[in-house]
Amino acid sequence: MRESFNPSAGKSRNRRVKLLSVALFLLFALSLFAPRFMPVAAYRLVNQVPSPGRGFGQQSNQAPEMAPVRFTRVGIGQRITFGISVIDEESDDVRVELVQKPASAKYNERTLTVDWTPQVSDGRSGDFAVRITEFTRGTGDVRRTLLKSFSINIEPQAVVLPTPQPGSLAVETLVSITDPERLAAANQRWPIVALFDRIAQIEASKQITAGSNIKPTTGAQLFRDALKNLAALHHNEEIDPDSPRFNQQWNAENWRLVMVRPRMNKKVFELRLVYRNVVAAEPVYLMPRMRVVRGKDAGRPDEVRQKNNQTFARLFHDEFFDGANLKPFVASDRQKYGEALADFITKVVTYSDPADPNMQANFAALPHNARLGGDDALDSQGRYLRGNGWALGVMKVVPVERGGARVLALANLPIDGFATSIKPNPAGTAYAPAPAPRFNPNSPTFIKGWDRLIDADDHVNVAIPDEHEGAGSGAPQPSIIDASSLSRGFKSKFMVEETSLRDPRRRLFEERGMTCIQCHVRNFDEGDYLDAAVSDPRQLAKMTATRDIPRLFFVITPDEERSEFMRRNEEEQVGNLQGVMRDYLGIKINIPPALAADWPFNTKTGRS
Repeated sequence: MRESFNPSAGKSRNRRVKLLSVALFLLFALSLFAPRFMPVAAYRLVNQVPSPGRGFGQQSNQAPEMAPVRFTRVGIGQRITFGISVIDEESDDVRVELVQKPASAKYNERTLTVDWTPQVSDGRSGDFAVRITEFTRGTGDVRRTLLKSFSINIEPQAVVLPTPQPGSLAVETLVSITDPERLAAANQRWPIVALFDRIAQIEASKQITAGSNIKPTTGAQLFRDALKNLAALHHNEEIDPDSPRFNQQWNAENWRLVMVRPRMNKKVFELRLVYRNVVAAEPVYLMPRMRVVRGKDAGRPDEVRQKNNQTFARLFHDEFFDGANLKPFVASDRQKYGEALADFITKVVTYSDPADPNMQANFAALPHNARLGGDDALDSQGRYLRGNGWALGVMKVVPVERGGARVLALANLPIDGFATSIKPNPAGTAYAPAPAPRFNPNSPTFIKGWDRLIDADDHVNVAIPDEHEGAGSGAPQPSIIDASSLSRGFKSKFMVEETSLRDPRRRLFEERGMTCIQCHVRNFDEGDYLDAAVSDPRQLAKMTATRDIPRLFFVITPDEERSEFMRRNEEEQVGNLQGVMRDYLGIKINIPPALAADWPFNTKTGRS
């Protein structure tokens, strides 16, 4: 990828040369002296674990980053689609423009998506150029402009397109199942409307009682609800089935199960089923989260949680293991494995313990992640001004008024809160999330009304404010959307006032350690998964740092690429699975260890 840079006025070439000389000198000095104090420096500077009541200074403003386009060649008549993915470290306003493209390539500026089927008339290569303009937040002044260009060679015949690097057998069959052949049976048995039908049945059994006057729904209607909710959140009529601009490509028959994720590195084990539309150029993911236990996490007795986890682990083990060993088909027969995977999904989503009303199949929520324009700022005519197109949110089934009746429906709801501060428990033996000063009525810097963002169930995690950006003293509302350009004051200041995003202790609280978009654009890992000091306040001084990794550009599923973050997270899940089978079932399973020969943590107490 070729790049040019148009710097801000007033910065002469001589000044840049001098600054470069100083930087080179400092790097040389650091190479000489850094080894003498590296453990302390890594802890204080890289990890940025703050002292109580202290935050960290802002680094110099970073230029926007653009993800490399993974295609380098394509055949005539062969379709490829890709996004122009741009991240700004400080979430400054960024405008992305495709200023050069082949004549036959289509570009959607609202979704920053290229859809291209090369023609003979395009010549021997497709040349693209992207102009990225960064604006100073608050003033709107242009800070810098970048021009990035790349070419994709055009071949006479179709070529083999890049695919994600496969994981180990344990990853591909026990942690992140993405192989289409292994997913074939599950797709046949559980297409998206069939799964939504099951969700409709589950929610009817939970919410419709005698005298409730609530009507049930169907899977087809829940699917329509999901599309309409996406359309509203992204201001995109092309995915609204009731709009004259609706694009038929979004119909249910074009959605596939692209990933199955048995999540046993969570406090409450669950099954995540990731569906994606495989016809549309834009990436859109819907991920139903299914469990075998009901009730709210915050108020659930621990013995019920443990029963859920043991039941889920037993269902999983019996499907894929024979005692300590993987069943032979896991490695040798993808079709037979696929049937077993479909059976496992069925057992989870239809689970029922007649003796225990808590132990019933349950739908927890429907997180979604899409590049449909949700982050974009538009002019009065609805034309693109700036943004990266991505937005995330969550849907749940609730009663709504429809046609004069109360009926169950999927609705966009406020996203559950996130950890804003991390404190030792009273005994000083473990950590727990706590509201950061702005949200804590007992803090001298508390702002009246902001405590309404604290989760009503767990009383500690804090919801993303709905575009208040830290201005004024009004009481904010929880947001139903998370995107790079939204609630920037909350993300860059209030939720990190006491605990940096790079603090590895945030991983203790799973997805609630940082907001959805923060996780999806991170350029650092979760730290050393084997470091026991992360969960023990008494070992704070020994805690190791998070490490820099290649930037994530919005997607953390490996259906397009297996990122460094995903690879490390999958290794942790493999190791954790060994611990789960040992702790819950008393079985030491025989799979190649990913991080340790014996998982060093007790998986019954949550993530370590």
